[in-house]
Amino acid sequence: MMAQSLAEQTLSRVCNYLSAMGVELTREVTVQALKLVEAGLASAQEDPFHFVMERVNDHFALQNPVLPTTTPPIIRSSMGFGE
Repeated sequence: MMAQSLAEQTLSRVCNYLSAMGVELTREVTVQALKLVEAGLASAQEDPFHFVMERVNDHFALQNPVLPTTTPPIIRSSMGFGE
């Protein structure tokens, strides 16, 4: 299997992230993702993936997802020991 280039890895991760966020990967969305990856590769940062992922939510106007709570609320109660 041939190794993916840095650009391919970054584009793949961005597309996977967008898909997981419920964005349909249309031709237009893919072109926008390509432009964002291009900007990341052209930036002075050594890690274009970091550059891209810092900007993907703003670039695609994604809202932070509302996540469910991980635990039920704590409710104070008595264990029934003698009074």
